[in-house]
Amino acid sequence: MNTILSGIPFPDVSAIIPEIIALIIGCLILLVDPFIPREKKNISGYLALVGYVVLFVVTLGYIGKSIVTFFDMYSVDNFSTVLKLFFYVANFVVVLISLRYLEIEKANLGEYYALLMFATIGMMVMVSSKDLIMYYIGLETMAIPLYVLAGFIRMDEKATESALKYLLMGVFVSAIFLYGIALTYGVVGSTKLMDVVRFTYINGINPILFVAIILIACGLGLEIAMVPFHFWAPDVYEGAPTSVTAFISVVPKVAAISALLRIYFEGFIFFVPYWQEILWLLSALTMIIGNVTAVVQTNVKRMLAYSSIAHAGYMLMGILSANELGVSSLIYYFFAYCFMNIGAFTLVIYLRRKDIIGDTLDDFRGLAKRDPMAALIMVIFLLSLAGIPPTVGFVGKFLIFSAALKAGFYWLLVIAVITSVISLYYYFKIARSMYLEEPADVEEIKPALSVKLTIFVLAILTIILGIYPSPIINLAELSAKVFFRY
Repeated sequence: MNTILSGIPFPDVSAIIPEIIALIIGCLILLVDPFIPREKKNISGYLALVGYVVLFVVTLGYIGKSIVTFFDMYSVDNFSTVLKLFFYVANFVVVLISLRYLEIEKANLGEYYALLMFATIGMMVMVSSKDLIMYYIGLETMAIPLYVLAGFIRMDEKATESALKYLLMGVFVSAIFLYGIALTYGVVGSTKLMDVVRFTYINGINPILFVAIILIACGLGLEIAMVPFHFWAPDVYEGAPTSVTAFISVVPKVAAISALLRIYFEGFIFFVPYWQEILWLLSALTMIIGNVTAVVQTNVKRMLAYSSIAHAGYMLMGILSANELGVSSLIYYFFAYCFMNIGAFTLVIYLRRKDIIGDTLDDFRGLAKRDPMAALIMVIFLLSLAGIPPTVGFVGKFLIFSAALKAGFYWLLVIAVITSVISLYYYFKIARSMYLEEPADVEEIKPALSVKLTIFVLAILTIILGIYPSPIINLAELSAKVFFRY
């Protein structure tokens, strides 16, 4: 027995230290929470905040390292490391806006913060995987906590209904993803991305692998919220707690797009012309349907849901460009989207009080007269989402569009520009309501300090990184080089 084991290389456990720490923190929150009085449940949130800071510091030490372990199924490189840092930053912000919000919703429970942490572990696995089975494990580890979080306010019928829709759609799409993996294994005899590349190099293009490419894109399409797997998004975004909506609209989407990027670039690189055609169509449809449908919405959360769908279309342009500029601009867009989209949803939380959810256009009426600073900050986020300078959203779209132009996707670029112009209409429906209409009520808005601080910092970052984007661009370029070393 010892002789047999001696021939098997022992995995480099140092590659998964951040994942182990995240698991310990999540379990610690669950263990400590029962002993915390209900009125002091924010302690669990503060523990989660400390946990993300610790994870950020530990993961920062992996910049510049390259580790491939667990029988070539798991890797640590600049791409996965930067995305893990992104997850910690985004989750830190989500926890910060959740502290007071969960108290208002009377759902301030430690499980919430533990579920966020467990979902993060799944995302960390997804961005480091080099094997399709590992991707599936990461996807399900991420998705199951998301289903629970979507229906976290159990007494709210709309929340439980949206969670059920999310679950049913997730199960259906998960089966499609598994079938794509099964087809790949049936042809290649392995699920490792490097084996797929080797098989294609030796044997040429196999039509069954072309089908697998489509099914894998469909399997990740749910979390990306791309057409035609976008139907769940408006209902779930509207019904879920707003802090959860802010989380789902950004972090899982980034994890799924990053997974699709690595699978296509490292496993199906010889199929570039084929998956470019698929992503071209999906990107165009996602931008068109997302932006056009958002125009008729009166609920701000649903409007931002369709906006989120449209932004998924812009992000797909970064993958299909299949060049270094496309990948680096996509990673930059991740950070830009995080600041402006979570910021917009935080404004909905800002308006949450008593029996007012704060998610309709009427709730934003006259906000400029009642709280000029909040109205100005919302306009900053809306300008950034629309891609207007000098915001971070403008730089993100400019880089993405430049990559598409360099790759020769002129018609897709035309569609992207036209749909961006359409987005101006529904974004400024909110601005018009804030500045040109009278307040719907005169009740004083008293948001928590953590919410005030969050929107202020996010607004500052949205402007500063639009004027001086170099730090994030440099980080994005460092990440993109992983796929263009040769």
